[in-house]
Amino acid sequence: MKYIFIDSSQYRHLFSPSEGFSDSVHDLLLKLINYNHVKLLLPQQTKEEVERNRHRQWPENEIKNLENQIEKLKSLLEKTGKELGSFKSYKKLTDEINNEAKRLDRERDKILSTFTNNKSKANQKLRKLFSKATIISENKKIRESAEIRFRKGNPPYGGNIGDSLIWESLLDYLENSKRAGLIFVASDKKAWGKFNFDQILQDEFKTRVKGRTHYINKLSDIPELTAEEQEKIKTEEIGNLKKNAVTDFVNSQSFTDAGEKANRLLLYKNFLTVEDYKDILQASLDNYEIYQSFFTAGPLRMLVAGNEDYVVKKIESLDSGLWSRFAKQYNISLKRQSDQPKVLTKKDEDIPF
Repeated sequence: MKYIFIDSSQYRHLFSPSEGFSDSVHDLLLKLINYNHVKLLLPQQTKEEVERNRHRQWPENEIKNLENQIEKLKSLLEKTGKELGSFKSYKKLTDEINNEAKRLDRERDKILSTFTNNKSKANQKLRKLFSKATIISENKKIRESAEIRFRKGNPPYGGNIGDSLIWESLLDYLENSKRAGLIFVASDKKAWGKFNFDQILQDEFKTRVKGRTHYINKLSDIPELTAEEQEKIKTEEIGNLKKNAVTDFVNSQSFTDAGEKANRLLLYKNFLTVEDYKDILQASLDNYEIYQSFFTAGPLRMLVAGNEDYVVKKIESLDSGLWSRFAKQYNISLKRQSDQPKVLTKKDEDIPF
């Protein structure tokens, strides 16, 4: 028997518009569980984290991003009104901007419903998974062991006792099984391991459970998936992870948080779109926690760096004023080819006047 543990942050993808936790991987997990090929383990701590986050943190982050877009539209309308207020075209622009603001308002209500309404498609998918999962209730032994682990500073590393409760719950459940194999799906590299599963945790699992862990950062890497399914899910999942990374960076709430979120963006550099770069650069100028942070300049420079002394191609089409302000703020000397003066060729020079 194989066991799967999915960290709470992975369940967020069920609620994202891009469906990072896609129907295909959701249905496959249910099928694997129904055929007794795997057991999905759900520690009480993980279940509680998902319930807390889907009611507060996850929708608040999504809504904050929409509110920033609405504020940008209002600022654009105010600025344009001063310049074009007397023109007929201004009324048309006003209607378009107001309609877009209303659309974003409706989107905000939709996001809140998606996360908190138990009848939403996302919550129905979550409920199906949780109904098939093996819930590991906490007991006195688990709580005491987690407290000792956390106080000693032993892994998993983090700022609260939650991950220790999760790990102790998994060990407590699996230590009586026969050489169980655990597929561990989590993206919190600080807690569980940056490149591989933390060696201390590996050794502990091997000693207490007599089994092995298979550590993966994305649901698409679950070994049971076929190559075709893996590729499809990876594309969807990376897009969703990227979207969440951009949203979280834009809404950074402290200097250190901004630095961590900026470094996280580097993981998705090859997948960022023109709109993503626009949002990142704008937030880097508008969000006090980002532009005042000591930790953001380095990763942001790396994020915009392309070949040689030029920026990445996605930035070429951005507003030159936005790029100039960003480059000045972060002391970036990289150039945009679109800003360079055109070099006359010999053919151009031969044109008679």
